[in-house]
Amino acid sequence: MVLAAVSDGIRRILWNSFAADPTVRPLVGTEEAIVFLNPTQTAQNSSNRVSFWLYLIAENEFIKNAPPQRVAGDTEQFPPLALDLYYLLTPFGPSAEADLLILGRAMQALYDSARTTLINQQAVVAEDLSINLFRRTLDELSRVWEALQEPYRLSVCYQVRVTRVDSTLTTTVHPVLEMTADYSQGLALAGVP
Repeated sequence: MVLAAVSDGIRRILWNSFAADPTVRPLVGTEEAIVFLNPTQTAQNSSNRVSFWLYLIAENEFIKNAPPQRVAGDTEQFPPLALDLYYLLTPFGPSAEADLLILGRAMQALYDSARTTLINQQAVVAEDLSINLFRRTLDELSRVWEALQEPYRLSVCYQVRVTRVDSTLTTTVHPVLEMTADYSQGLALAGVP
């Protein structure tokens, strides 16, 4: 649910920017022309103008070990799964010049929305997202296109972090009622009488 909400929210950012630009709007046409299909599938339908393909999902290593969160008096919920999402943005305009216009406007829209809060009430999602141009070398991009078995096409990668998928696991915690500490064994090992 969260992955779909994030992708849909970014598509909305892109469409709002395209719709406001009198040069790009006729090239893209409608919000539905921005698809989540991989570029190979996108090229099969001429009404598709932008492929915004989620090609990699990775666990965010910086938030991985977050502590559980107390949700009620004696109940803790396991921390959410923190994910980084990697998208390949590829324009499919009617010409090479149109591709440049679409891609330029898309990059401007995502740059202007680099820090955004996504609120999707239907999916019950509220996320603070960071949308960053993710530099890939030509060799790395070529490998993505090779995996698609397609010739290279003008495209850019974006990293969206951090998306959280809530855990459904909870545990009951009990308060510490009595605690004893025995330091004598540790002192004996240290050679202290």
